Amino acid sequence: MLLNVHAHFCTCNFREGRAGSLTVISEFRIRHLSFRLLFGDLQLILMEYLWDSSSPHMIALGVLSSFFLWLTYYNLLCLRNPSRSYEWHCRVVTCSHAVLVSSMSFVFGMYFNPWLFTDTGGPNTVYEVLTIILCLGYFLFDFGWCLWFWGQESALMFTHHVLSILGMAVCLHWGVSGTEVNGTIFGTEVSNPLLQLRWFMRETGHAGTWYYELNDLLFMGTFFVCRVCIGSYLLYTHSTHPRPGRFFKLGGLGMYLVSWCFMVGIARFAVYKYGKLYRQWKDMTRLQNGDIAGCTRNGLPDGGPEVKHEGVHTNGSVEASG
Repeated sequence: MLLNVHAHFCTCNFREGRAGSLTVISEFRIRHLSFRLLFGDLQLILMEYLWDSSSPHMIALGVLSSFFLWLTYYNLLCLRNPSRSYEWHCRVVTCSHAVLVSSMSFVFGMYFNPWLFTDTGGPNTVYEVLTIILCLGYFLFDFGWCLWFWGQESALMFTHHVLSILGMAVCLHWGVSGTEVNGTIFGTEVSNPLLQLRWFMRETGHAGTWYYELNDLLFMGTFFVCRVCIGSYLLYTHSTHPRPGRFFKLGGLGMYLVSWCFMVGIARFAVYKYGKLYRQWKDMTRLQNGDIAGCTRNGLPDGGPEVKHEGVHTNGSVEASG
């Protein structure tokens, strides 16, 4: 089929007197169409051989399979590398999940699903169902891990997990609003790999390097753009659209407020961190100029109390760290 499409475009271009190589527009159309045909075949396979996206029993089986998939992945990591902590392996699973579902939600949302800002509240597509099943299975695993290792996460993180699990479960059960749920998955997970990378670098002694600082800036920028800027516009379009139900509108508002709580914590961390760096830079300048009396200790007035660093928790909250 793809060869026939390619031949058709070549013939059209030849008839129009543009023999030779295809134009940039035609090449783009061919690649775009080939991409859609490839995933169109995937859609037929998913619908015909794996599950019927409208069957509650098959969806429940898919979520259960997804949960055991992430649980098995975690246990294999623990068996493979027992020298690392349980939190290390859990964060590897978290990072893998974030890369996978953010990529899926972006590709499916851009090419196959209804447009996020204008067509919300419609029936779920098979791509949306697949993404939500993988994501819901992970959140069930991670919620269970947080309960097992009680005290690792904050109350705000538990609230985030409960809202996410309820929203995705109702979306799958009712069979609607998969478009905005997939958009929310992308916005909340796209910055997560940078956050996990930050933790891995701290654990392996790379804190303070230039790439560690660059990762911090990328994380804070991505979080702000996706969760606050794009999230605000999505909340507005979703709330004013007549099709989505009240449950999803309230759920979207809840996730938006949680994102703002995370953003406030990250902003406090940024103000403290870069304010301290600025004061240290001023101290160095004063020392070079011979003004020892005006110097500070750890970015605070000399003799003042010490202040602990504030770090970013697993998915964006604030924690105390050394």
